[in-house]
Amino acid sequence: MKKVLPSLHEEHHDFLHRYFANASKEELFEAFLKHLNNDHKLTHAEVADLLNEAKQHEATMLPINIFQTEHLSALEAIVKFLKETKGLTFHDIATILNRNDRTIWTTYAKSRKKMLAHFHLLPSKYHVPAKLFATRKLSVLETITTYLRHTLGLTLHDIAQLLNRDDRTIWTVCSRADKKVNK
Repeated sequence: MKKVLPSLHEEHHDFLHRYFANASKEELFEAFLKHLNNDHKLTHAEVADLLNEAKQHEATMLPINIFQTEHLSALEAIVKFLKETKGLTFHDIATILNRNDRTIWTTYAKSRKKMLAHFHLLPSKYHVPAKLFATRKLSVLETITTYLRHTLGLTLHDIAQLLNRDDRTIWTVCSRADKKVNK
């Protein structure tokens, strides 16, 4: 069974499939750029900016299992993962997380003392965008639990298991986050 976008009619999908079945990647990309320019009035520079933004977003997705370690705080896990696994600079991490460069350096140094080895992660079903942590209204753990609960629709028990925390801890964290958000 074919997966079709809700706004894409079946006959339109069949036409596109037939038309582009043998097209090269370059031809597909050129047709897509033409469509974005003609139908959506996006310039090549705007498309390039969108692609760069999407690439950065993908590069800074955090697998949920980095938070399962008992040794690191949530922020330490984020910084260690972005530095060691994604190869980002301290400044890049600081910019993404809306933190001071020195804070990121100190957090990384603490994480290295607590856990010398790099992350060896199994594939993760859930990912959290690093840019969520730029908003400083909630703590790092509150941000994670709020995202998992409200955006991904996970139960408190599921969140507790994913984060390797006690159910009561997650309930408390979510309760505090809800109070902060609803103020």
